[in-house]
Amino acid sequence: MDATEAAARAQAEEDARSGRRRRYQWDFDPCMDLFTALPDGSDLRRLTDTPGYDAECSFSPDGRRLLFVSDRDGDPDVYVADADGSNVVQLTDAPGYDGGPFFSPDGEWICYRTDRLEKDLLQVHVMRADGSGDVAVTSGNGVRWAPYWHPSRPWLMWTGADHGDGTTRPNYDVWIARYEAGADGIRFGEPLRITDHPGADVLPVFSPDGSLLMWTASRGGERAPSQLWVSRVDLEAIERDLPALPAGG
Repeated sequence: MDATEAAARAQAEEDARSGRRRRYQWDFDPCMDLFTALPDGSDLRRLTDTPGYDAECSFSPDGRRLLFVSDRDGDPDVYVADADGSNVVQLTDAPGYDGGPFFSPDGEWICYRTDRLEKDLLQVHVMRADGSGDVAVTSGNGVRWAPYWHPSRPWLMWTGADHGDGTTRPNYDVWIARYEAGADGIRFGEPLRITDHPGADVLPVFSPDGSLLMWTASRGGERAPSQLWVSRVDLEAIERDLPALPAGG
């Protein structure tokens, strides 16, 4: 770990001297596993020990199930297990990367990001909790990722940017769309952009009561480090401005 961190710091210092800005890269550490512990760090328990990358985990609303990403079958896919790591079931099996999964507030649906159509061009998908009924929420020439559910309103949020103009650097903002879920499936309305800043706004999450939004932003210039930001959400303004669901089912 010390050697890895030292190499990363040295590379960052060299890039700063040369003016090089590297493309963001996610490293799939083959030694990464899942652990749980109590809030004070005690009762540390290892949940996975399969060779390869096991990460990007989140619990179901009732705390009984665990979503995570693993490349144990050759590429990163979404898996579900009991909260203690037992009874592992693979939910996705398409070529490419599937990751960043979260259960919906009722535990019936899972949102995640995938580049199955074109490498590194992530899009947001939603599937049932058993892996069936997969729906592409976003598409097109861009990158949409980091989906997250509002805890009490039928909204799904993500980070997105248009990559259609090759002459400019894509600018990432936070978007929200309305959804409706039922026995016949899930459908989404057109998204609403809720951030609009020259810096990147990424990785948004709602507080447990849905009143606060926290995200990562780089708002101090092109080479400023990213920082955590938090804002009180005007829920009624979003409700008013969100496009309605399309007519029909």
